[in-house]
Amino acid sequence: MSEGRPGQIPFPPGERRREPRQSLQLPVRVKAFGDDGQAWQERTLSEDTSAGGLGFQLQGKVSRGQVLFLELPLPRLLRQYDPDAPVYGVYAIVRDVTRLAPATRVGVMFFGKTPPPAFERNPTARFLLPSDLPPAGASPPAAARPPAAADPAPADDGPGRRQAARFELFFNFRLQQVDEWGLVLREELTVAENLGLGGVRVRTTLACAKGEILNLRELGGGFESRVEVRNAWLGPDGVRRLNLKFLDGRTAEPLLGKG
Repeated sequence: MSEGRPGQIPFPPGERRREPRQSLQLPVRVKAFGDDGQAWQERTLSEDTSAGGLGFQLQGKVSRGQVLFLELPLPRLLRQYDPDAPVYGVYAIVRDVTRLAPATRVGVMFFGKTPPPAFERNPTARFLLPSDLPPAGASPPAAARPPAAADPAPADDGPGRRQAARFELFFNFRLQQVDEWGLVLREELTVAENLGLGGVRVRTTLACAKGEILNLRELGGGFESRVEVRNAWLGPDGVRRLNLKFLDGRTAEPLLGKG
């Protein structure tokens, strides 16, 4: 999530990413937990970098969906928060793993200043996107199943209870506050913590009220929708959350059906 990013990077012709990668070498300290639950860390150099993630090589073993904690001197223009901190600390989710001898090429998606909610309970958990899910009819991985009933979010999403299951599937979005003519007043990068056909839960730094209408755009993808704020609250980690309902007949089917 971002607050007051100082500028935008121009997109080169033909660039499909909303947050294009730059060839930029930066020192990176990677901290992670192995499958045995033991913490490890490694120093490396980034190979390409953007506001949404970066790529680097590691000697340590990682897998898709794994959570890493990164420390690096990310340029201010690419940061989502802490613009003046000498070292940028960010949780990231492994999205691509390419085995190279003797190292592994890793691509990660930035998650945010705090880890996914389930990480503190199980730091070896894997967090997957819809394209990582098994074929229809197969059982989804544990990290992609609907969250347990002990969700810290308010249970009521407006009139009645939520009917569609939410899934812990993480997407990067751009959240925009707009005026009545559609002019963007404020915007930020944010991460969806769970997603259902009719709505999504996101982290935010924006001051949004229940009933407010916002724009939501997927980074690096074609999904976008007007959304209504159904609930806004402060989580136990001190981060503000919004429950958003898709409007204009839009659903998350294009996202849930990817891959």
